Amino acid sequence: MAGIKDVARRAGVSIATVSNVMNKRKPVSAELEAKVWEAVEDLNYEVNPVGRGLKSNRTNQIGVIVPSFSQVYFPAILQGIHEAAMRFGYNVSVFETNGNVENEKKYVGLIKNSWMDGIILASYANIENKSEREYIWSLSDVGTSKKKIPVVSLENILGPSIDAVIVDNQKAAETAMGHLLSLGHTQILHIAAPQKFTIGKLRMEGYRNALKEADIHFDPDKVCEGDFSPISGFNCMKFLLERKASFTAVFAANDQMAIGAMRALLDKGVRIPEDVAIIGLDNNFPSTLVVPSLSSVNFPKFDMGSKAVELLSQRILEPVEKRSVVVLDTELVVRKSTSRDGDNRWSLDW
Repeated sequence: MAGIKDVARRAGVSIATVSNVMNKRKPVSAELEAKVWEAVEDLNYEVNPVGRGLKSNRTNQIGVIVPSFSQVYFPAILQGIHEAAMRFGYNVSVFETNGNVENEKKYVGLIKNSWMDGIILASYANIENKSEREYIWSLSDVGTSKKKIPVVSLENILGPSIDAVIVDNQKAAETAMGHLLSLGHTQILHIAAPQKFTIGKLRMEGYRNALKEADIHFDPDKVCEGDFSPISGFNCMKFLLERKASFTAVFAANDQMAIGAMRALLDKGVRIPEDVAIIGLDNNFPSTLVVPSLSSVNFPKFDMGSKAVELLSQRILEPVEKRSVVVLDTELVVRKSTSRDGDNRWSLDW
């Protein structure tokens, strides 16, 4: 089996130069770098990442922790992470918590003990819970005295010193509500995201702010809290129908709950959008496949994953830089569930 000495000999460079190219520790001319990689390929040289990590304090491995592999929201984010990680030379390990914070803590510990270089985390921790708040604060100091492991949060701002890539959830909710209000709807139900999460509260705040701006009284009887899933949207819609709430439109805090609510309305013979208009948030691909197609506010999920890797790479190289929060733009997408003239094209883009 070829070793680093063999690579250096084949490339006609020093062992130090090979090490600098492999570990990206010092700049090397493009000519010498090309010779090293050609020698690596010719000799089928495989680097032991553990051994290299012990010497360089870098493993070129990052860990990604998400609540679910099955939720349609995350595949596009993971694709963005994967493609950006390839550009930056990182290998990626992905872990699923099933929305369980104890599992999340376990995987953070596993990544720490594996000496990975960084963590991208979509956390389900609730800052209002004392024990979970202490865990959130601890994320700003993951690692050991020999190696600090930076964390980039997805969707949420976690603590005062943790980098994050987010969208403005309150503004996105206001955009969705603004669309319904512009169509003349004043009786608007809200199927809310879980209020124990910051993003749920922000989307609720967007709903309430839009009503206030339109001089419409907030009625708590027009709100039902779901759990992001289609079945929770279905059950909330059934509950609100049974309550005989007066409404002409529904704003659901994500597309999955909106799709569940649509099913409940259609089962009752309600016409969409003629009788009731409905809009969601995040713009996942199933929203283009249901009938009628679902209006939504697009979250740039692929870009969210890609930006998270870029930010994490910066932090790995510059660990003392102050916290950075990247806020990505959202965009209204009008389809048939709010307007008969809305877009009806299919999208298979995850």
